[in-house]
Amino acid sequence: MIDKSAILKRVTKIEDKLLISKLLDKAEKAEYINNSVFSHFLDPYQRSVIEKALAGTKNLNYAFSGGYNGAERVIIIFGPNFIFQDDDIIDELPLKVIRVEVLSRESLTHRDYLGAFMSLGIKREKIGDILVGEETCDIIVLSDIAEYIAFNLDRIGKAKIMISVKEVDSINTPDSKTKEIKASVASLRLDCVASAGFGISRSKILELIKADRVNLNWDTANTPTKQVKEGDTISIRGKGRLVMESVGSITRKDRIRILLKKYI
Repeated sequence: MIDKSAILKRVTKIEDKLLISKLLDKAEKAEYINNSVFSHFLDPYQRSVIEKALAGTKNLNYAFSGGYNGAERVIIIFGPNFIFQDDDIIDELPLKVIRVEVLSRESLTHRDYLGAFMSLGIKREKIGDILVGEETCDIIVLSDIAEYIAFNLDRIGKAKIMISVKEVDSINTPDSKTKEIKASVASLRLDCVASAGFGISRSKILELIKADRVNLNWDTANTPTKQVKEGDTISIRGKGRLVMESVGSITRKDRIRILLKKYI
């Protein structure tokens, strides 16, 4: 039996408690029917909350998957042991790939594809990663909406398109474009690191933090004094994200050398 009350005590925010409670209901259902049960798509912050809440929980089998290694948006799968052995879990995934080929000259962005899907009345939680390539775009979705999309979507904006439904083992994953940024900062405070990584003044960073547009490890950053560690992710709505790759030595002027990886 799952000790729900003990797990929920590890969570502080009300909305996070609600998320965990719903997922534990799914875990109990998986245990009852002795089969797999899945969630909707989770964003990186939600995944982080779940991992912390479930850490160390005994007799609970679960895994995350977004259809490919390194997926940002994932579902969580609960089920008996045998489902997680070898490659059995791949066959269990309730995921499909919507492959979009643009037939006209328009250049479409991540926002264009997401907007087109949501204009069909599809909730964001039904949609996984949107992988925009040079010639096609692969959008990972829950299987139950794949045919609906293929039947109802014939253009995105002014662009004519052709849609096909594929299995997740055929996903085209474009290479992530990143650049390294070497900088030195007065401290490892969030505002200092974000200013160096995004090339924005600290005063502007403070404005963005006050406007709830800055996230640290996918959670809203409400103070500029939070310390950034190696492996931490900083994202600013509308400006992208970066990762603290490493913290180096101290310069002669007592500044800290850092190496950042920025996604472009």
